[in-house]
This record gives sequence, C-alpha cells and structure tokens, in this order.
Amino acid sequence: MILHSKRTIIKPIEESDIPKIIEMYQELDSFKYVKPFQGKSTEFYQNFLKARILSNKDLIGFWTVTTKNKNEFIGTVNLNQFASTRMTQLGCHLKKDLWNKGYASELLGQILEYGISNLKLNEIFGLFEDENIASKKLLERLHFKPFEIKTILETKVNVYKYSAQHRITTAMQAY
Repeated sequence: MILHSKRTIIKPIEESDIPKIIEMYQELDSFKYVKPFQGKSTEFYQNFLKARILSNKDLIGFWTVTTKNKNEFIGTVNLNQFASTRMTQLGCHLKKDLWNKGYASELLGQILEYGISNLKLNEIFGLFEDENIASKKLLERLHFKPFEIKTILETKVNVYKYSAQHRITTAMQAY
C-alpha cells in the first residue's frame, strides 16, 4: 500500500532502502530519545530492517518516505505492534536536517488516518520518553491523550492513546 501526504510518498520498505535508513540511523542524535536503539551496530540495524520487510508481508506497517518533488529519502514511518505489547503504535523517524519542518505532523497524520480508516483500528498509541517534549507536543496536536506510563525494553515511556471513538465524537461536535 503506497500512501501520499501533501509533500511525500510513503511506500513499504524494500531491501534497497536499507543503506539509506542505516545512514539516517547513524546520524548524531538519531536515537537521542530511543534508548534501546542507541549505539547499535550496522548489523543490528540491518537485521531489524530485514525483519520489518518480512513483517510487511503479513500487514504493511513500516514504510520509507521520499519527497514528491525530488524523490529524496527523508525517513521512515511505522504503524505496528510495539515490542511485546498488544499496542498498535505509530512512529516517525526523520533525517536530522528535516526535523522541525512539519514533516512529522504531516506523516503521522496520514498514518493515523490510514490506521483508523483503512485498517479500522479502534485505538492507536504513541510512545515517547520523558525528555522527548517534541513527540509529546506532536501527539497532543494529533489529539492523542495520556494513557499510562510503562517500562518497555527496559525504558520508561509515556504512552498516549488516540481513540477512533474520540474522532467520531469530535466530528459530531463540529456540526
């Protein structure tokens, strides 16, 4: 399933995307707020990405993102089960030079819409570490609400939840 946002094309990850993604992963501060992925080897990232390609065969949940105008790789987005939980979570990972340019809001808004409308998910979660204020603000702009604090992969994370029911109630209030 290929998706489009205002400025991007969102397509399932392919083996040929792996070198570009690893290059992004190795940028300074790339995993500043994702402790379980900090300082990992190229081999670790390759195995992780190959597993995402395999999991996409059942249900696409990991995409690469390119710009519409230049077909330039800018990052990845995901909508998948998080670690050992039953939570379907969304996420976005962008090249550092594209931070604070509105891409994360644009992309996660598109992935959220896909999850609710196409996959008929009743709830979608966003997770972030305490220090990641930008992710907190982004999820709040997308109408996610605080849900719980958990320790996952030995890291304390804030879990925010988007409810499809909230979306329906909000839409009805607009009329």
